[in-house]
Amino acid sequence: MLNAAAEAARNEGLTNVETRVMSAENLALDADSFDAVICRNALMLFPNPAKALAEMRRVVKPGGKVAVMVFSAAERNPHHGIPFAIIRRLGNIPHPALGEPWMYALGDPGVLEDVYSRAGFLNVSAHTVPIQRRLPSAADAVENMRKGVGDIRELMNRLNETDRERAWAEIAEQFKRFEGPNGFEIPGEVLVGVGTK
Repeated sequence: MLNAAAEAARNEGLTNVETRVMSAENLALDADSFDAVICRNALMLFPNPAKALAEMRRVVKPGGKVAVMVFSAAERNPHHGIPFAIIRRLGNIPHPALGEPWMYALGDPGVLEDVYSRAGFLNVSAHTVPIQRRLPSAADAVENMRKGVGDIRELMNRLNETDRERAWAEIAEQFKRFEGPNGFEIPGEVLVGVGTK
């Protein structure tokens, strides 16, 4: 991802963009050095999201804002919610424990705001934003998922081969209900959180 970001910046002629690998919970950056911080679809995957947010708060200038986007509840995001439910049922795999990093760890009402407050932010707000994924067909959606990496692949690997194929078939069947004249269109929802230093 960092290579792609650096290449995109070069292609746009941006010379003030730098990419680095570092822990979100221990940013190797000077305090009060950024006007704003943005974290997209990652905070819920950090082992300690409050500590990561506190680090983001540390590096933003006084009065600066830190904005994050995370997925809301699994049932509001069927693109991943359906596969997760099917795989967990077939493999008898329990849901992640409260506080464990995963795609929907910060999606319950009030959780994201609480993490911001624990990190010391002022004027905290979180808003739901509808999203929609579009692909040519449900079959394309399943194929992309089969080739992808992440939580779904990790869970699929816990199933035996028979259950894995059963899961893919069931996912494909469930996804067909989101197919229409414009192809595969599946709704979703994210939360956008903002806090001020």
